[in-house]
Amino acid sequence: METLAQVQLQQHLNTFEADLQQRVEVLERKSREMDESIRYAGLIQQSILPNPRIFMNTFRDAFVFFQPKDIVGGDFYWIYLHGNDIYFAVGDCTGHGVPGAMVNIAGNTILRNVIRREGFSAPDQIVRQLDSELSNLFNEHLTSGITRDGMEIAFCKFNLSTGKGQFCGAGRPLLLVRNGALIEFKKGNSSIGYNGENDKDFYNEEFELQKGDQFYLFSDGYTDQFGGENIKKFNRRRFRNMLQSISNYPMERQHKELKLAYSNWKGQTEQIDDVCVLGVTI
Repeated sequence: METLAQVQLQQHLNTFEADLQQRVEVLERKSREMDESIRYAGLIQQSILPNPRIFMNTFRDAFVFFQPKDIVGGDFYWIYLHGNDIYFAVGDCTGHGVPGAMVNIAGNTILRNVIRREGFSAPDQIVRQLDSELSNLFNEHLTSGITRDGMEIAFCKFNLSTGKGQFCGAGRPLLLVRNGALIEFKKGNSSIGYNGENDKDFYNEEFELQKGDQFYLFSDGYTDQFGGENIKKFNRRRFRNMLQSISNYPMERQHKELKLAYSNWKGQTEQIDDVCVLGVTI
């Protein structure tokens, strides 16, 4: 026969189990709601990105290799057509996941407005204005200290009618493969939005476009990925060599080769960052 103490203990246990089950159900529901919200945010972010076919229809050939680390990410690719001018870019925002996506969307929106509203045309002017507006946006909500939010971007303006190209790199370079030789346009030392930097210097590089030129814009997610036999970074040297080795292939084949090489290198290791590589042929 159970004692009063045993009955009371069992009642307490039953109450505890019921309360625990209720809390678990609440957590599971909130987790599902959060997952649904993030997936919806991913759909919104995807809707902001241009259709890769725009690049294919604008240039002689093109590909976009885009693989976020999470459902939403900080990398983006971008294109804007104005008359005979083609503005296009690859951006790498602070972090990845939700924080990176927020900077991504803010920068993407500002970038469109800078050209449409301000009428700037030179890449260095556009990048400088993007830096100013993104920095101001962050500083409005900053109570003290400095923000490390921002982005790196490779920004190009090409005119296929005149055969003129312009580039401004804010922390990201531009690679050109011409007749099998690789040429690098330097990335510049300043980035977008980091208000701890002083005396930012964004400069324009101008060059002639030649038929068959292949240009590559990319974030650091591909080259920084750990993997291989000794779990090392893929690194920029290996990436540059690979671009040269596949430069004779059509862009669709290059896309497949880059994607396969990345997957093989990563193997079972975790993807550490968002990946974005854009290639275009003149």
